[in-house]
Amino acid sequence: MSDEQHLSGLAERVRVLAQAFVASDLLRVRVERKHEAIELARNYVPAGLAELPSEFESATAAAPVKLDTVRADLVGIFHLCRPQPFEGERLEGDRELAYIEALGIRNPVRSRGAGRVVAIRATDGDPVEYGQPLFELDRG
Repeated sequence: MSDEQHLSGLAERVRVLAQAFVASDLLRVRVERKHEAIELARNYVPAGLAELPSEFESATAAAPVKLDTVRADLVGIFHLCRPQPFEGERLEGDRELAYIEALGIRNPVRSRGAGRVVAIRATDGDPVEYGQPLFELDRG
């Protein structure tokens, strides 16, 4: 397959995905394949949030400055730590966010510094593979 055929096939798949996204009620969709990913998101504010103070809106609408992905460094079962981290949480320093259980051994997954949790990509109890994205952190 030539590069031109590959790009036209990719463009067609993205076009179909975008059409399905626009026709749905989804706020965000992310598709990952090997080391490639595409994410579509709506800029959506629920009606009840429209009356919040402007400083809240600017804090929530701020785009991530430096997005860092925390990935699994081994194969095993993913578990969130207690208290569970949540999307939007501000981390003051290095913190254990989760652990991967492999062969009965608990292997910590750490934030490796301060930041804000943008996304949690795995669910408690899920099997995870080496290199799989677990968390996305904004380091800005």
